[in-house]
Amino acid sequence: MRQVLQHRIDSTFAHYDVNGNGVIELADFYALAERLLQAFGEPASSERGRELVEAYDGFWDTLVQHCDADRDGRISPREYQRAMALALVDGGAFDVVFPEAVASLLDIADTNGDGRVDAAEFEVLLTARGLSEAECGLAFTHLDTDGDGAVSVQEYVAAVKDYYTNPAQDTPGSWLYPASLQPA
Repeated sequence: MRQVLQHRIDSTFAHYDVNGNGVIELADFYALAERLLQAFGEPASSERGRELVEAYDGFWDTLVQHCDADRDGRISPREYQRAMALALVDGGAFDVVFPEAVASLLDIADTNGDGRVDAAEFEVLLTARGLSEAECGLAFTHLDTDGDGAVSVQEYVAAVKDYYTNPAQDTPGSWLYPASLQPA
């Protein structure tokens, strides 16, 4: 059980460490936001672009508050491992900041403006995060828990909490980073 959750935490650490220098820094969050904005053709200066960057700023501030034990402005793998599951289980600030970040992210992903993030839009989002087309399809199928053909903020946030707290292999959260990122 612990090994599955540990592997998931390590996988997301690698995702957030965009420049691969072994620590998560604010620059990594800006690089990730920029990657997403570019994938969707959204300028950072647009209202939606600014909202995404602001949401990532808020998420970064909360992450640093909970994870950066030595207060050096960088989050090491050990700091991240110790704090992430606890922060998402206990909630608190993450219950406010994370849904806001997800809402901004899904707003950017809703390229046709219909208020929904369908499979094609979700694929662009996950491809920008480094997943393959096949992994995107698997993730979408499992994260769209109500089967309405779209991933909502609530479904995404629930999947993230599930990913960090539930070691089961076939729950929506276990597909956030699909099978190729799961332990063998």
